[in-house]
Amino acid sequence: MDTAYKTLPDGVALVSAASNEDARGRLLALEHGSPVPFVPVRTFVILDVPAGQPRAGHAFSCHEFLLVLNGSCTVTVDDGQKRLRLRLRAKEYGLNVSPGVWVGLDDFECGTVLMVLASKSFCDTQYFPNPQPALIAAHALQA
Repeated sequence: MDTAYKTLPDGVALVSAASNEDARGRLLALEHGSPVPFVPVRTFVILDVPAGQPRAGHAFSCHEFLLVLNGSCTVTVDDGQKRLRLRLRAKEYGLNVSPGVWVGLDDFECGTVLMVLASKSFCDTQYFPNPQPALIAAHALQA
């Protein structure tokens, strides 16, 4: 892991998504508590993003876990005081994001598949144009 990622914004944790690989392929298991510290209520997949198109660009009121299943993309996270851009690649790390953290997604490699697990349904999630430090402080995930 790049040492620059040791200083992530509050409410953000980069975690290893352990997998088992053998002659039959690779198996990735996600269980509540490791590496996902919440019970997922909604799962969505971002794929087929046209070159140069950004996604997200908001903070939200739920916990999210982002995991690139294929390819790579750049994730920008911002807690209102610290902003960091990092590259997420398949087979490496997932990103736990607390409510209130602003997230931007861009620079999608062709063929990228990004899976997102969320702690709330779409209709129960609020979206904000800027980071929400009070939400981050109230719900911050432990790194």
